[in-house]
Parts: sequence; C-alpha cells; structure tokens
Amino acid sequence: MSDLIAYKSNALVEASYKLTLQEQRFLLLCISRLKSGADAELQKTMTITAAEYFDSFPDMGRKNAEVQLQEAIDRLWDRSIILKDDEKREEVRWI
Repeated sequence: MSDLIAYKSNALVEASYKLTLQEQRFLLLCISRLKSGADAELQKTMTITAAEYFDSFPDMGRKNAEVQLQEAIDRLWDRSIILKDDEKREEVRWI
C-alpha cells in the first residue's frame, strides 16, 4: 500500500461499524488504490485480485483469500449508504 492517508467522516465511520471485517478490508484496499489529483476523475473502475487482497491482509491465509474477497463483494453489493444533508437524502451502494 502507498503512504497516502485517507480520512473518513464520522458518518462513514459509523456506517462501517455494521460491516464485516472482510468488507472493511476490501473497502480500505479500494480506498488505498484511488487515484488523486487530475487523474481522479478518470478512474471509473478498479480491479483487485484475491492475491492482492491476501498480500494486503495475509492473516486470513492464502486459501481463504478468494472466498473471503468474493463474500465481501457480494455482501457490499447488497448494502447501501444513506447520505443526508439539510436539503436532500441520497442512498448509494457501497460498491
């Protein structure tokens, strides 16, 4: 992972408490891969392999990496975040 630092809002931190460890790890790996600066707008997708997931979190074991990654992706696809401000409420998927 790079030396970039990502800050999470309090609302995002509270929402992440409801995620499994694997879901949180997957999201953190995605955040660490986000482009910044002028290239950020151009990034629409990213690919994370089971090997990359394992390399980032080796305590899960190489054999479990693919299964845990797929489970995290499947669960996150079904989950959403609700963003609220004074004027509107918006619901978006985690991924």
